[in-house]
Order: sequence, then structure tokens, then C-alpha cells
Amino acid sequence: MFFQELASPFDSATQMQILQDRLSRLVNNIHESRNTEFPPINVWASEKSIVVVAEVPGIDSEDIDLQVCNQTVTLKTKRHLAEQEDGQTFHRRERGHGQFTRSIELPYAIDTETVNASFSNGMLRIEFTRAAADLPKKITVQAS
Repeated sequence: MFFQELASPFDSATQMQILQDRLSRLVNNIHESRNTEFPPINVWASEKSIVVVAEVPGIDSEDIDLQVCNQTVTLKTKRHLAEQEDGQTFHRRERGHGQFTRSIELPYAIDTETVNASFSNGMLRIEFTRAAADLPKKITVQAS
């Protein structure tokens, strides 16, 4: 059941955060199938690193603003409207233009000093290394 772990959904701020996170994931899963957000993003995570790839065709690298705050990565960019030549009118106009923003929460803390971002052929690839302080530590249990 959805609220199984919670004694009451309003007992504490932590439990409210759990509820909010679950509702956000539920809503995000519903919207994922529509894929209406721009730019589309894929995220891969391992125990030590995260790779984010965003499709940003028609965007100049100088128009990409990438920021990391805590565990949230924000990508802001803009695509300019294609100019029409004199005497032309649009027959079809499907490509979006204007300002776009995507924010995603990473699954763990990262080392902001080792972020590597590259841009090629309309693909933005960002590689994050997990913060050393956030890596799981193996604890050896001593027999007495």
C-alpha cells in the first residue's frame, strides 16, 4: 500500500517529504510516456558516477547554462526562431523556440570539482563523480 510505511502521513517533516517524493515520482511516471519536456534527457548511474545526456539540436554551446546545486542539476538553454526569407510564409512550424529549463535530482551527492561536460552534434554529455564523503563505506565486524 502507498502509505504503508507511514503511521500518519502528517507525523513529521521527514514523512511529509517522503510523501511528496512519492507523489512527484508518480506524476513524473505518468508524464514520462508523453515526453513533452525539452530537452529530452537520459540519466545513467552507477555506484561511483552519473552520466546525463541531453539532446539539444539547433542550440549553440554558448547558449547552454549548466548549474549544480546540492543534488540538483539545472540545464537552461534557448533556441532561436528560424528566420524567414522575404516572400516566404510558414507551411508547417513544429520546432520549438525560446527559453527551456530542465532540472533533475541526482540520486546522490556529487563532487562538483570533477564535473565534465562536453557538447557535440547537438548532444550534451555531463559526467559526475560521486562525492567521496557520500560513497558507501564497508564496516568490518570484529568477533569478540
